[in-house]
Amino acid sequence: MAKPVFYDPRQSRWRVLRRLFDVLGVSITLLVIFFVYTAIRDEQLPGLFLPQQKRPYHAVKEKEKEKEKERRKQAALRMRRKSKKPPSQVVLNTDEGIRAAFYVQWDAASFSSLKEYARQIDMLYPEWLHVLTPDGRLQAVNADNKLYDVIKGAKTRPVDDKVMPFL
Repeated sequence: MAKPVFYDPRQSRWRVLRRLFDVLGVSITLLVIFFVYTAIRDEQLPGLFLPQQKRPYHAVKEKEKEKEKERRKQAALRMRRKSKKPPSQVVLNTDEGIRAAFYVQWDAASFSSLKEYARQIDMLYPEWLHVLTPDGRLQAVNADNKLYDVIKGAKTRPVDDKVMPFL
């Protein structure tokens, strides 16, 4: 009967392999200890050699605050519209600076943002108003996500009880 290829009755290969594992374990342990030691010890790093920055801080006076507010108002006015026409009558792409905004009912941040920037908005596009029919009927979406006619005969139905009184 033939002997197995890797049969080692004296286990001489295992002793060599065991010594190799012992040396490898000790080496890895020493390497980990070395890295931990170098990470923990407190060694001073060299400076960046950048020029020292001057910080001329001083208290802001009330007159400076008022001047800053006035300057911001003037800058906002310069960036705003040039004519006094209603936004719906301005020809598009004429460098007029019309600001439009979207509003959605389901997001509380949308209403707070609308309140904050209402003076700067020229046209408001509410998400709940839709023109879906070919005859141009204006429809709105209620809380149950159902469409209903806003104008029915001579009667107008309320659309949003938060935004409409605010506007």
